[in-house]
Amino acid sequence: MQHVAFRYFLLLLVATLFLAGCASGTGIVPTLATPFPSPTLTVEPTVTPSPLPPTIFLIAPQGEASPWFAEVSSVLEEIAQQKGFLFEVKPSLTLEEIQSRSIPLIVMLPAEIDPESLAEAAPQTQFLAIDYPSLTPQPNLSLISAQPYRADWEGFVAGFIAAAVTEDWRVAVVADPTTTDGKAAQNAFRNGVRYLCGLCQPLYPPFPVPTYPLYGQLSPASTVADVEAIIAYFQTWSVKTVYLHKAVPEWLLAFGQAGFNLISDQSPPVTLRERWIVSIQSIDLATEIRTLIPHLLEGKGGQNISLSLTLAHANEALFSPGRQAFTEQMLSDLLRGYIDSGVDPTSGELRE
Repeated sequence: MQHVAFRYFLLLLVATLFLAGCASGTGIVPTLATPFPSPTLTVEPTVTPSPLPPTIFLIAPQGEASPWFAEVSSVLEEIAQQKGFLFEVKPSLTLEEIQSRSIPLIVMLPAEIDPESLAEAAPQTQFLAIDYPSLTPQPNLSLISAQPYRADWEGFVAGFIAAAVTEDWRVAVVADPTTTDGKAAQNAFRNGVRYLCGLCQPLYPPFPVPTYPLYGQLSPASTVADVEAIIAYFQTWSVKTVYLHKAVPEWLLAFGQAGFNLISDQSPPVTLRERWIVSIQSIDLATEIRTLIPHLLEGKGGQNISLSLTLAHANEALFSPGRQAFTEQMLSDLLRGYIDSGVDPTSGELRE
């Protein structure tokens, strides 16, 4: 009996446990899964464009047709490359463009833009204005006034000097009158001589007809015999001073060794220093800009430079300081238009 009761007890216990499992659903206690980590937001770096290198600008409203364009642009491009700068040519430039970029230098050829107002508004930039005659330099505004080359001016000055330093006006000119410049230099030389001495009649023989100056014609195609013939002709008439326009070095040496005192547009050969009166040299804008730009890039602005014909390599033994000062005054009057060469520079012909 007890054995039967024990079996009922076990059955009752199993049934109780079974019913408890059903009451809880599946009878399996769920476990929490490990949660996924929250995503991390990665911020892409912002791409910042590299700033442009400093830029040198040339303002040329007519492009390559602008005065002095070839000389100025070649020098600026050369300097920009040396400095690692950019170089740009534009017909104009606004203040907003200047202030938005690194611009150490702006060179301006003649244009309608006012360099003074730009220079005042952009003090961090150096300006160089070429051929703006009415402007005044500022700390960051430099000026260059440049006269174009004129063979008639050079010839006129050479004739004036030759007559001033030569006894009895016994002077001569060697040029190539088949070219416009050569003809202009030759005709203006005569006028320069006459401007100083009038009829230029010598006091002692020989007396050439009509009178001095005498003329010799040489060109790049001329031979040694041509040079010797002109030298002999000049010696026959006791010429003392010769002006050589656009002479090749061999001509200078030949005339100097023949005993003539010389005027030319070149530097004197070392062996002719005692025979050299003076060099009449035209402007060299490219050389002047090449010298000036480094100073401007260092912030040394406010320059005011005037370029025109200049007297160089003067020999005081032949061309005294007093005559030099007298010639400089005449040259100033010539360039300012108070004296006329009497020659049309476009044709080389004498004016009526």
